[in-house]
Amino acid sequence: MEEKILLAGASGALGLEVLKLLHQQGKDVRALVHSEDGAEEVSPYTNDIWKADASEGNEVIRDITKDVSIVISTLGKSVSLFTNRGKSFVENDFYANSNILDDALKNGVKRFIYVSIKGAEKALEYEVAKSHKMFEDALEASGLDHTIIRPVGFYSGLHDLAIMAKRKVIPIVGDGDAKTNSIHQKDLAKVVVQYLHEGPELKEVGGPLIHTRREMADMVAEKVGGKVIPVPEEIAEWGMFLPEMVDDDISAKLHYFKFVTTHDMVGEKNGEITFEEYLNSLDLEKDLP
Repeated sequence: MEEKILLAGASGALGLEVLKLLHQQGKDVRALVHSEDGAEEVSPYTNDIWKADASEGNEVIRDITKDVSIVISTLGKSVSLFTNRGKSFVENDFYANSNILDDALKNGVKRFIYVSIKGAEKALEYEVAKSHKMFEDALEASGLDHTIIRPVGFYSGLHDLAIMAKRKVIPIVGDGDAKTNSIHQKDLAKVVVQYLHEGPELKEVGGPLIHTRREMADMVAEKVGGKVIPVPEEIAEWGMFLPEMVDDDISAKLHYFKFVTTHDMVGEKNGEITFEEYLNSLDLEKDLP
């Protein structure tokens, strides 16, 4: 019987690139998406499409892994300040993936690949990191053959800086000296597919070049415009109390944003597409609201 792969989060920035690669390789893929728009997005690459919110419980996705050998999950809540699907990180990152894992164990899935985040084990006071680590722990405890991939962040996740630049301001927290090597989602997709059948239990992944946060902000300013505004860490802390009283989602994202932008986030170098090349490929009218 032909090998079938379940790809959860198939219409997201990373998931779609993984789906395209699997399609090119002639793989039989079942895609899990959240919305009708997502279903349309993936339809050129598979006819086996499930539209459901996996966080709503096991019954919603009952037997989604039937006849599936491998699960790839890129499913999770966006960290963008300009995107909100309504539910919490715990619901979208932990419960949704846990429900898929339960179904996978019931149906005898052989392997599970999960895309987490760099630093998940070091920032458990933040909901974003805690939710990813909770599922990492559940996957490890399941006994299922698996690989957990922790990217330092991918370029599309940095759209917020470009969106703010379009509004003429690019804030950076602290002195901007923290380093990272974010990766293009196309290059990250290649890493994911590389471990389809075997791989390490844990892999921390970065892109080809290391930059400081200030250097990246300056590149955004050069491409999009706007002024880079350093925000002292103390002021950033106080500024995060206000959203907490209004919107827990924004507050969780802001707290984590401060953490990742003030700590080095460097993973093993992979890929070829640089951040500067990515910025130059953006259509400022089409890609940035």
